[in-house]
Amino acid sequence: MGRFLDFVFNRFFLGMIVTAFFWLLTLVGGIILGLAPASATLMSLYAEHGYSFREYSLKEAWSLYKQNFVSSNLIFYSFLGVDLILVYGLYLLVQLPHQTIIHLIATFLNVLVVALIFLAYTVSLKLQVYFDLSYRNSLKLSLIGIFMSLAAVAKVLLGTVLLVAIGYYMPALLFFVGIGMWHFFISDMLEPVYESIHEKLATK
Repeated sequence: MGRFLDFVFNRFFLGMIVTAFFWLLTLVGGIILGLAPASATLMSLYAEHGYSFREYSLKEAWSLYKQNFVSSNLIFYSFLGVDLILVYGLYLLVQLPHQTIIHLIATFLNVLVVALIFLAYTVSLKLQVYFDLSYRNSLKLSLIGIFMSLAAVAKVLLGTVLLVAIGYYMPALLFFVGIGMWHFFISDMLEPVYESIHEKLATK
Protein backbone atom coordinates (compact mmCIF):
# COMPACT_ATOMS: atom_id res chain seq x y z
CA MET A 1 0.00 0.00 0.00
CA GLY A 2 2.85 2.36 0.87
CA ARG A 3 4.53 1.79 -2.48
CA PHE A 4 1.28 2.39 -4.31
CA LEU A 5 0.70 5.69 -2.49
CA ASP A 6 4.28 6.72 -3.23
CA PHE A 7 3.74 5.83 -6.89
CA VAL A 8 0.55 7.90 -7.10
CA PHE A 9 2.10 10.84 -5.24
CA ASN A 10 5.16 10.92 -7.52
CA ARG A 11 3.00 10.91 -10.66
CA PHE A 12 0.68 13.57 -9.27
CA PHE A 13 3.54 15.76 -8.06
CA LEU A 14 5.35 15.48 -11.39
CA GLY A 15 2.12 16.35 -13.18
CA MET A 16 1.93 19.53 -11.12
CA ILE A 17 5.57 20.43 -11.85
CA VAL A 18 5.41 20.02 -15.61
CA THR A 19 1.98 21.65 -15.84
CA ALA A 20 3.48 24.67 -14.05
CA PHE A 21 6.33 24.61 -16.59
CA PHE A 22 3.77 24.46 -19.38
CA TRP A 23 1.79 27.50 -18.23
CA LEU A 24 4.92 29.50 -17.48
CA LEU A 25 6.42 28.82 -20.91
CA THR A 26 3.08 29.47 -22.57
CA LEU A 27 2.88 32.88 -20.92
CA VAL A 28 6.46 33.67 -21.96
CA GLY A 29 5.36 33.16 -25.56
CA GLY A 30 2.39 35.46 -25.12
CA ILE A 31 0.06 32.43 -25.01
CA ILE A 32 -0.51 32.38 -28.80
CA LEU A 33 3.15 31.68 -29.61
CA GLY A 34 3.83 29.85 -26.37
CA LEU A 35 1.43 26.90 -26.46
CA ALA A 36 3.16 24.81 -29.12
CA PRO A 37 6.77 25.13 -27.91
CA ALA A 38 5.61 24.53 -24.33
CA SER A 39 4.00 21.24 -25.42
CA ALA A 40 7.07 20.22 -27.40
CA THR A 41 9.25 21.00 -24.38
CA LEU A 42 7.19 18.79 -22.08
CA MET A 43 7.43 15.90 -24.52
CA SER A 44 11.21 16.26 -24.73
CA LEU A 45 11.60 16.46 -20.95
CA TYR A 46 9.50 13.35 -20.44
CA ALA A 47 11.43 11.41 -23.08
CA GLU A 48 14.68 12.33 -21.30
CA HIS A 49 13.70 11.92 -17.65
CA GLY A 50 10.51 9.86 -17.51
CA TYR A 51 8.90 9.99 -14.07
CA SER A 52 12.09 11.02 -12.23
CA PHE A 53 10.71 14.36 -11.11
CA ARG A 54 13.98 15.41 -9.44
CA GLU A 55 15.65 15.49 -12.87
CA TYR A 56 13.30 18.11 -14.28
CA SER A 57 14.65 21.66 -14.28
CA LEU A 58 13.33 24.97 -15.52
CA LYS A 59 16.76 25.75 -17.01
CA GLU A 60 16.61 22.72 -19.28
CA ALA A 61 12.96 23.44 -20.09
CA TRP A 62 13.86 26.97 -21.17
CA SER A 63 16.66 25.71 -23.41
CA LEU A 64 14.36 23.19 -25.11
CA TYR A 65 11.65 25.82 -25.42
CA LYS A 66 13.93 28.13 -27.39
CA GLN A 67 15.08 25.28 -29.63
CA ASN A 68 11.50 24.23 -30.41
CA PHE A 69 9.96 27.69 -30.71
CA VAL A 70 9.83 28.21 -34.48
CA SER A 71 9.37 24.63 -35.71
CA SER A 72 6.70 23.71 -33.16
CA ASN A 73 4.66 26.83 -33.90
CA LEU A 74 4.80 26.16 -37.65
CA ILE A 75 3.50 22.62 -37.20
CA PHE A 76 0.89 23.52 -34.59
CA TYR A 77 -0.67 26.38 -36.55
CA SER A 78 -0.60 24.42 -39.79
CA PHE A 79 -2.69 21.68 -38.22
CA LEU A 80 -4.83 24.15 -36.28
CA GLY A 81 -5.54 26.18 -39.42
CA VAL A 82 -6.83 23.11 -41.26
CA ASP A 83 -8.91 22.05 -38.27
CA LEU A 84 -10.47 25.51 -37.91
CA ILE A 85 -11.49 25.49 -41.59
CA LEU A 86 -13.04 22.05 -41.15
CA VAL A 87 -14.85 23.08 -37.97
CA TYR A 88 -16.25 26.12 -39.76
CA GLY A 89 -17.39 23.87 -42.59
CA LEU A 90 -19.00 21.60 -40.01
CA TYR A 91 -20.79 24.59 -38.51
CA LEU A 92 -22.17 25.56 -41.92
CA LEU A 93 -23.29 21.99 -42.60
CA VAL A 94 -25.35 21.70 -39.43
CA GLN A 95 -27.01 25.05 -40.17
CA LEU A 96 -28.56 23.76 -43.38
CA PRO A 97 -32.36 23.52 -42.99
CA HIS A 98 -32.91 20.28 -44.90
CA GLN A 99 -30.52 17.55 -43.81
CA THR A 100 -30.13 14.69 -46.28
CA ILE A 101 -28.07 11.51 -46.07
CA ILE A 102 -25.37 13.29 -48.09
CA HIS A 103 -25.21 16.07 -45.51
CA LEU A 104 -24.96 13.52 -42.70
CA ILE A 105 -22.14 11.70 -44.47
CA ALA A 106 -20.33 14.99 -45.08
CA THR A 107 -20.77 15.92 -41.41
CA PHE A 108 -19.38 12.57 -40.29
CA LEU A 109 -16.40 12.86 -42.63
CA ASN A 110 -15.71 16.38 -41.38
CA VAL A 111 -15.70 15.21 -37.76
CA LEU A 112 -13.47 12.27 -38.69
CA VAL A 113 -10.91 14.46 -40.46
CA VAL A 114 -10.91 16.97 -37.57
CA ALA A 115 -10.07 14.09 -35.22
CA LEU A 116 -7.37 12.76 -37.58
CA ILE A 117 -5.73 16.19 -37.84
CA PHE A 118 -5.67 16.42 -34.04
CA LEU A 119 -4.12 12.95 -33.84
CA ALA A 120 -1.54 13.90 -36.47
CA TYR A 121 -0.51 16.80 -34.26
CA THR A 122 -0.05 14.49 -31.27
CA VAL A 123 2.11 12.23 -33.44
CA SER A 124 4.19 15.26 -34.46
CA LEU A 125 4.77 16.03 -30.78
CA LYS A 126 6.10 12.51 -30.29
CA LEU A 127 8.30 12.49 -33.38
CA GLN A 128 9.91 15.90 -32.83
CA VAL A 129 11.57 14.50 -29.72
CA TYR A 130 13.53 11.89 -31.67
CA PHE A 131 13.89 13.20 -35.23
CA ASP A 132 15.24 16.45 -36.62
CA LEU A 133 12.69 16.81 -39.39
CA SER A 134 12.05 19.51 -41.94
CA TYR A 135 8.65 21.18 -41.87
CA ARG A 136 7.43 19.18 -44.86
CA ASN A 137 8.70 15.83 -43.57
CA SER A 138 7.25 16.51 -40.15
CA LEU A 139 3.80 17.05 -41.63
CA LYS A 140 4.13 14.00 -43.87
CA LEU A 141 5.37 11.62 -41.17
CA SER A 142 2.78 12.87 -38.69
CA LEU A 143 -0.03 12.08 -41.11
CA ILE A 144 1.46 8.71 -42.02
CA GLY A 145 2.08 7.95 -38.35
CA ILE A 146 -1.65 7.92 -37.60
CA PHE A 147 -1.97 4.71 -39.59
CA MET A 148 1.15 3.04 -38.18
CA SER A 149 -0.77 1.92 -35.10
CA LEU A 150 -4.51 2.51 -35.15
CA ALA A 151 -4.83 1.01 -31.66
CA ALA A 152 -2.36 3.56 -30.27
CA VAL A 153 -4.03 6.59 -31.83
CA ALA A 154 -7.46 5.30 -30.78
CA LYS A 155 -6.22 5.17 -27.18
CA VAL A 156 -4.90 8.73 -27.52
CA LEU A 157 -8.26 9.95 -28.79
CA LEU A 158 -10.29 8.13 -26.13
CA GLY A 159 -7.91 9.20 -23.37
CA THR A 160 -8.08 12.82 -24.50
CA VAL A 161 -11.88 12.76 -24.57
CA LEU A 162 -11.90 11.24 -21.07
CA LEU A 163 -9.49 13.90 -19.78
CA VAL A 164 -11.62 16.68 -21.26
CA ALA A 165 -14.70 15.16 -19.63
CA ILE A 166 -12.93 15.02 -16.27
CA GLY A 167 -11.72 18.57 -16.78
CA TYR A 168 -15.28 19.70 -17.44
CA TYR A 169 -16.35 18.55 -13.99
CA MET A 170 -13.02 19.26 -12.24
CA PRO A 171 -11.39 22.16 -14.13
CA ALA A 172 -8.84 22.82 -11.38
CA LEU A 173 -7.47 19.28 -11.75
CA LEU A 174 -7.08 19.76 -15.49
CA PHE A 175 -5.53 23.21 -15.11
CA PHE A 176 -2.96 22.31 -12.43
CA VAL A 177 -2.19 18.64 -13.17
CA GLY A 178 -4.01 17.34 -16.24
CA ILE A 179 -1.98 19.16 -18.89
CA GLY A 180 1.24 17.52 -17.81
CA MET A 181 -0.36 14.09 -17.40
CA TRP A 182 -1.85 14.33 -20.89
CA HIS A 183 1.60 14.81 -22.41
CA PHE A 184 2.92 11.79 -20.48
CA PHE A 185 -0.10 9.78 -21.63
CA ILE A 186 0.24 10.52 -25.34
CA SER A 187 3.99 9.96 -25.20
CA ASP A 188 3.47 6.48 -23.74
CA MET A 189 0.56 5.59 -26.02
CA LEU A 190 2.33 6.69 -29.20
CA GLU A 191 5.49 4.69 -28.54
CA PRO A 192 4.43 2.01 -31.08
CA VAL A 193 4.07 4.72 -33.73
CA TYR A 194 7.58 6.01 -33.05
CA GLU A 195 9.01 2.48 -33.09
CA SER A 196 7.33 1.67 -36.42
CA ILE A 197 8.63 4.84 -38.07
CA HIS A 198 12.08 4.36 -36.56
CA GLU A 199 12.28 0.81 -37.92
CA LYS A 200 11.21 1.88 -41.40
CA LEU A 201 13.69 4.76 -41.50
CA ALA A 202 16.48 2.52 -40.19
CA THR A 203 15.97 -0.01 -42.99
CA LYS A 204 16.26 2.62 -45.73
